[in-house]
Order: sequence, then structure tokens, then C-alpha cells
Amino acid sequence: MNISASKTELRALKVSLRDSISDSDREERSGQVCRLATDLLIANHAGSMLVYVPFRSELDTRPLITWAWENGIEVMVPRSLRGSGMMELYLLHSWNELIQGAFGIPEPDPVRAEKCRKDVVPDVIWVPGLAFDGQGGRLGYGGGYYDRLRDRMLSAAAGGKKMPLWIGLGYEVQVTDQVPMECHDLRLDGLITENGYIKTGF
Repeated sequence: MNISASKTELRALKVSLRDSISDSDREERSGQVCRLATDLLIANHAGSMLVYVPFRSELDTRPLITWAWENGIEVMVPRSLRGSGMMELYLLHSWNELIQGAFGIPEPDPVRAEKCRKDVVPDVIWVPGLAFDGQGGRLGYGGGYYDRLRDRMLSAAAGGKKMPLWIGLGYEVQVTDQVPMECHDLRLDGLITENGYIKTGF
């Protein structure tokens, strides 16, 4: 089986497993992951983070966002540009600044939210995904948005800025032995599930 077919098969499996988690379990597991994420922010003296707003059965990041607001950590959220496959970053100060964006995903309203400069580099980037492994592998939705964002951050780092930590957030059922990866695919620095934090070493 080629890599593309392997990715398609793994996506279908992990979406099914993620969707099978009950609402009460999803809330409990999301809370556990968010608490571990706050520990990582504190340990790394992070002053800013980029985070997705949950969609469908994704791990719920709203407790993490609320905690960040309460503790003076700058919260950025992405807005997908479907034509270019790129993401714009916006500062988020309240839930009222969100609208339904591309693919039905909650995204910042470009009218009400404050757009970040193109060279902004958050301290930590929380990355969604469908499947993860312990070596930094991640399987996304296939749009390549986070891969392109990584390339943009690398360009900023070449200009002297520090690279952010790229940390996946997901449920333990989304972890697999090995995610099929291509050379352009983003590799993560770590992964948090309800079972704990894995530092991948990449």
C-alpha cells in the first residue's frame, strides 16, 4: 500500500475512534489534556500560544484557552485561507470574536479580531490531528495548512527568532505505532493525551 492510501485508511480509522468517544468522556479527557498543557506552558515560561478552536469531535481546547486568558498568556488562533492553503493568525480576546469559517471550523472574525503580523512566532503551537505517534509523526486532515505554517516559522527563525514548540493534542485512541510520513510533513516536538506528555525528540 502506498503512503497516500495508508494515510486515507488511517484517517478513516482514527476519525471513527475519535467520534466514538462519548460527550462526557470527551469532556473529562479534554480537561486532563488541558491541565497537562498548562503545566507545559508554565514549565517553558511561555508568554504566547497558537491554538485551534475545537471542531466536531476534536479534543476540546476551550479550557486551555480560558486558562491562558486568566493567566496573561497571549492567545492566537488560525484562520484558514482556502484559496492559498495558508493560515493567518489572529489574537483572540473573547469567544465573541469567533465566527464559522472555512470548512465550518470556528475561526477569528477578521472584522472584530486583531490580525497578527506575518513574522509573529508564538512560544507554543498546539496542533490538532487525526493520528499521532511517539516519534513526532502526525496525520492531519490533508490540507497541508500546518506544514506551510511550519515553513513560515522556519523563515522567521532564519531571521533570528526562536522556533516555537510544536505540540500535538489528542486522545490516546488517536495514537498509533507509526504514522505514514512524507518528507514535507510536519514533525512534532511532543504530544499530550489524557495519559500524559510524550517528548518526541524531534
